[in-house]
Amino acid sequence: MLLSVATVAIALTAGFAVGRSLPSASTAAPVSAPAAVAADPELPATITLSEPKLANLQLQIEQAKSGPLVRAVSATGSVGYDQLHLARIRPVARGRIEALDVNAGDRVVAGQRLAVLDNFDLSAAHSRVLSAEAALSQAQAQLRAANAAYDRATSLIRNDLVTQAEVEARRATVATMEADLRTKQAVLQQYQEEEARLLPMRAATADADPSSDQPKLGSRGAIVAPFAGVVDSVSVAKGEIIDPAASILTVSDLSTVWVQADVAERDLGAVKVGDAVEVRVRAFPGRVFTGRVTYIPDQIETTTGMAKVRCEIPNPDGAMRVNMFATVNILSPQGGNAVLVPSESLQEVNGQSVVFIPTGDRQFAWRAVRTGPVANGKTQITSGLAAGTAVVGEGSYWLKAALMQSTIPDQG
Repeated sequence: MLLSVATVAIALTAGFAVGRSLPSASTAAPVSAPAAVAADPELPATITLSEPKLANLQLQIEQAKSGPLVRAVSATGSVGYDQLHLARIRPVARGRIEALDVNAGDRVVAGQRLAVLDNFDLSAAHSRVLSAEAALSQAQAQLRAANAAYDRATSLIRNDLVTQAEVEARRATVATMEADLRTKQAVLQQYQEEEARLLPMRAATADADPSSDQPKLGSRGAIVAPFAGVVDSVSVAKGEIIDPAASILTVSDLSTVWVQADVAERDLGAVKVGDAVEVRVRAFPGRVFTGRVTYIPDQIETTTGMAKVRCEIPNPDGAMRVNMFATVNILSPQGGNAVLVPSESLQEVNGQSVVFIPTGDRQFAWRAVRTGPVANGKTQITSGLAAGTAVVGEGSYWLKAALMQSTIPDQG
């Protein structure tokens, strides 16, 4: 037994000694450094193109320009009516439609007759005007008689043919007649204004001659167009009895439309009234409609987190229709100027943005730049390029390809 214990002790001692002499398994043994990887060949500072290749590429030379810092805010929206040029026409009084001259979709001019209304209240109003005119004429005649009596009394009092009391009495009568005349004039004016409200609306023309014998636009009881535009809807028929609460016709002028753009809350601080707007619709994919921001609401819609920003867009040819879906780009100047280049001038080389600068004799140098926001097809250059520098615009991709090709070794 003592022999066995001695054998184990010797074995443990020998193992410890061996462990001290060999590297530990948990410690990495030193490894010789590998040979350095060959670096990528350096890019040449310039590219030289042959004359045929340069002619074939048809490069566009642009110029870096100094311009305002502009943030582009993208949104979606819909086309709507210009509410300042939308008329929902209602009759001024209860009556019967005797004639209907237009249909939905018809174009009308200002003052054009749309319908004829048998106005039930107009004849009564005219009768009141006639009665007030007669009462006024009678009051004027009475005043003239009172003035004549007073004048006679003042001449007779000099000869002591009338008393002073008689003269004062006739003076009082004149004052009473004058007051009654003013009352009759006020009543007539009131009835005339009531009649005027019931009369048809007429277009105001700058060259109209009040003394002309030409017939006026519209007739008694006519309903006329308040401005030039399109009849969007007709909700009445001939012979129908209507009252002032009902809208019978809608006329709109679509030469200007409103686009309600849904702007996210995070972008709302960058948008200001008066900012330029670019609008595109699916019906005209290659066309850009321009306008401006005219109203920014005071509240955000709780369901969408968006603000309905109103944009006014000229639409002279009527291409934009109400309820069209639109994509909106609001260009908001942020203050200060920056160097701007066409976005197609920029290429990525070795992870950095570069532009190509023509240096003459079919040579082009590349220059690394730092870029900022992109708007309206322009990219802002924050450093690396000065305003006025000529750069390659369209076709810069082919210069990048030629630059990268120049690093490939010639295999003979």
